Amino acid sequence: MDTIIFLIIKLSIGLCYEPVQRGSDMTLQCDVPNISKFSKLLWIKEKGQTSNTTIVYNNSAYIILHNVDDNSEGIYFCILQEDGSITTVINRTLSVTQYSESKKLTIYRPSSSHSDLLLICKYKNKYHRLMWTLGSRPNSKAVLIAVEEGREVQVNEQIKPGEKTSTTYDSQMFILHISPVKFNYSGTYRCIGDENTYTTTILRTVRVSAEPPGGVLRNQSVVLTCEVSDVSDSVKLVWLRIQGNRAVLVKTQMLNKKNKNKLLTVNVRLRSDLLHWQCAVFTENTLIAVAPITISFVSSATNAPRISTETSTSSNQEDTETQDSHRQTVILVACAVTIILLILLGLLVFKCRRKTSTGQDTVLDSRKEDEELHYASVTVARSSQGAESWLKPNAKSKVSDNSSTVIYSHIKIQ
Repeated sequence: MDTIIFLIIKLSIGLCYEPVQRGSDMTLQCDVPNISKFSKLLWIKEKGQTSNTTIVYNNSAYIILHNVDDNSEGIYFCILQEDGSITTVINRTLSVTQYSESKKLTIYRPSSSHSDLLLICKYKNKYHRLMWTLGSRPNSKAVLIAVEEGREVQVNEQIKPGEKTSTTYDSQMFILHISPVKFNYSGTYRCIGDENTYTTTILRTVRVSAEPPGGVLRNQSVVLTCEVSDVSDSVKLVWLRIQGNRAVLVKTQMLNKKNKNKLLTVNVRLRSDLLHWQCAVFTENTLIAVAPITISFVSSATNAPRISTETSTSSNQEDTETQDSHRQTVILVACAVTIILLILLGLLVFKCRRKTSTGQDTVLDSRKEDEELHYASVTVARSSQGAESWLKPNAKSKVSDNSSTVIYSHIKIQ
């Protein structure tokens, strides 16, 4: 116990490091031995919030800061939460170089809809023309965007720039923002001032997938695959199962230039507590990239689970309860709408029938009154042609079949 306290006190002393190159990625690591499963280890910033999630693996807490710039500068604290108390394990003061530098950077990014990359070119000298180029091969070079002093940026549609891309030339900084990052965007990006290469960034992409792609039913097997676009130096691929705030090692493999298949697969039988996974990329013992994948089950056995390569922040139980609640709400709303429509339809049919019945009754009553007219006595003046002629029906006259019958009870002929 005294050894742990001494270690914590020793690591709590603020350390000063060399400035980090502008535009690069930076990993902060915090190690604590004999950490209990009920404790929590995480990185926080003195002012502001960090945009990346802390990963705890092998009693170490990692956080990756992407494309560091002026906003990344400050003091970062690794804190240990245990038994209601908070202890600072280590703090790290991060400073960033004022300008981009000519040395090469290697950056890894997951291939997903929320992944982005900032290529920053901030320079000491003033150039008349600047451009960002992409070369997938050593001697290939395609211009992505270019700008001249006093003019707007000219864009090549090979990669559509993101919203943070520079739109004009300000003699200070030129940024190419790529979002989302696709798997085939891997390559060498160069910032060229006039005819001189100012800075070089090598991008490697990481892709995770599940087979079958449509998902599997609960308690069935699924094959998870993690693939890197290319390998410059030896790297280690690791499949991690996320349980709570911890990452558990499932499978690992070393990769180098000699490997033809730069991927790692793992076959797992999924349960409700085995839905959150991450593929991690290490160089030696430094974490440089993570690519998450989350599988969300539905309660019905007839529906397949949804598979997402985005980070999920809620627990598995909360995900299931939320889906069930949403499904119940949809069913209740559908039933209520159906009942209301049936009631309205019934009222409409009843009203139409009532109108039809009322109209028919009116016509029948009118016909009945016409048919019940009787004459008890009729006096007819004698015609010059005689009674027989008057009583003889006219051959040309037409009698309607629908006309009412008239009954004469007594006829006088004068």
